[in-house]
Amino acid sequence: MAELITIARPYAEAAFSYAKEQNALQSWSDVLADLAAISENEDMTKFLANPSHSKEQKLDMFLSLLGAASVTDAVKNFLIALAEQGRLSALSFVSKLFEELKAAEEKRIKASIASAMELNDEQKSKLSAALNSKFGVDVDVEYTTDSALIAGVRIKVGDWVVENTAVTQIQKLGAAIAH
Repeated sequence: MAELITIARPYAEAAFSYAKEQNALQSWSDVLADLAAISENEDMTKFLANPSHSKEQKLDMFLSLLGAASVTDAVKNFLIALAEQGRLSALSFVSKLFEELKAAEEKRIKASIASAMELNDEQKSKLSAALNSKFGVDVDVEYTTDSALIAGVRIKVGDWVVENTAVTQIQKLGAAIAH
């Protein structure tokens, strides 16, 4: 996985640079998301891994699945560059890295909040406001429920994690008793 991310980074940066220059970040984001979905398909993964298919056949498959409406000259040239280097399998990572660059450009970050029970709108609003204030940018929050937490919340923003759950407290208590 780390190797594909390394391979994908220059392509994502090139696509981002071009999209930003053309004021087309959202359209490129959409196209890359579609390409990532195509590349992650189980049948497509097998097709790409099959050495009996030429680079041209692999490129043609992507172009046909993407649809004529999404295939601009720039997108086609981008796919040609990936195909010539045998990098079409890295498209899901290209898309992911592009989204990270786009979020940074738009001064947005992503956060995930897991709670033992469904949070109400007021709680979600307070948590979102607190995160926006802490990080000084717009924070896109994804809320999930995880009954295994028993009670409390786990908040993740990149490498920053706050875990105030019953499970964590029980583990700390157990460790304190053991010492």
